[in-house]
Amino acid sequence: MKCGFCMSVCPVYDIDHIENHVARGRNVLVRMVREGELPLEDDYRKCLYSCLLCRRCDAVCPANLSPAEITLGARNEVIEKKGMSWLQNIIYNGILNRRSMMARFVGLAGLIPGLSVKGGRPLRHLADMASFIPGALSLPRLSSRALRKRVKAVTMPPEGMEVKGEVAMFPGCMYEYFLPEIGEDIVISLAKAGFRVVLPADLNCCGLSMHNAGDFKTSGLLASRNIEALSSYDHVITGCATCGSALKDYHKWFGEDEPMYGKAVEFSKKVSDFSEFLVKSGFKIDERSNAPMTVTYHDPCHLRLHQGVYTAPRELLNSIDGVKYIEMENADACCGLGGSFSIAQREVSSAIQSKKTEAIKRSGAQAVVTSCPGCMFFLSHGIRRNRLPVEVMHISRLTRGDDKS
Repeated sequence: MKCGFCMSVCPVYDIDHIENHVARGRNVLVRMVREGELPLEDDYRKCLYSCLLCRRCDAVCPANLSPAEITLGARNEVIEKKGMSWLQNIIYNGILNRRSMMARFVGLAGLIPGLSVKGGRPLRHLADMASFIPGALSLPRLSSRALRKRVKAVTMPPEGMEVKGEVAMFPGCMYEYFLPEIGEDIVISLAKAGFRVVLPADLNCCGLSMHNAGDFKTSGLLASRNIEALSSYDHVITGCATCGSALKDYHKWFGEDEPMYGKAVEFSKKVSDFSEFLVKSGFKIDERSNAPMTVTYHDPCHLRLHQGVYTAPRELLNSIDGVKYIEMENADACCGLGGSFSIAQREVSSAIQSKKTEAIKRSGAQAVVTSCPGCMFFLSHGIRRNRLPVEVMHISRLTRGDDKS
């Protein structure tokens, strides 16, 4: 396609105006490489990874193409032909591919003074720590107590409440090791909604970081493991927009001729986002005892654009006594994180973040609520950088319905 509709919505092109960094230009490069007109070199790789994979271009393409899928396929081609970097190998194959090793690694790291902290105060991004660049990202420190040490393997609804059914909670890596307090809020909210909440064993990383990097082999392996671990449950719930987009798309990670494809199709139908599931189940939130507060909501790309979940979180927020919801301008605009994009394209990422931070400021809200740990990190960084008196929280902190919020 040569129409350029993608240019009107791409958050990256909106900042740098580089043709190779928008779907139209990148698609031309992909075609040229596949036709042997352009070498598969580092400059080409940089263009491929200049994309946030937010899928805004998918939404406006008049030919119903998916530039995001084209970019992912091209990244996979790079990995297949050129291999991964040593750092990608360590992270994807050495740590994330081995959940038990990750658990031991995080457990040991949590014993190091300064890395683990009860209050979840921010930890500067490892990449920034290494280069001593000021203004580092607001990432949480490793928790001294992982989620499995905070909640039981099975959490029942409050005494006297009818049990509506059973759900499996998929915490992902962030809520398991870095933000277990959010994982606990999600479990408690689901239990208060009347469900028997199971935290299954043998779960793995959702695999999206590997898949987005182009390592389809490793991501497919992790997807297979998670499908097998969760196949016996009727409902799989996650409060991580990123994990949710991966779990719902598992069937797209396998070819129709592969043995796992049928299982993946059935599995993806069982997956729901946390807010999506609560609204469908008719959840009513207990009255909050805290002082009234005004909140706004940031739509994660992985929730609104990848999953189409938009109204559910707003319905929840509008239903809470004592909470005044304010819709911010361009609530669905990307925050600028995009995983490693915020490191590789630091200036562009910061510029996108500044637009989001300004929208939060103009809303006048006391807190910005979202459903993605990555967005929480980056929003916190932008708010801290601009010295705004705004709190960042996951929506489950409010749906928990007690004095915690």
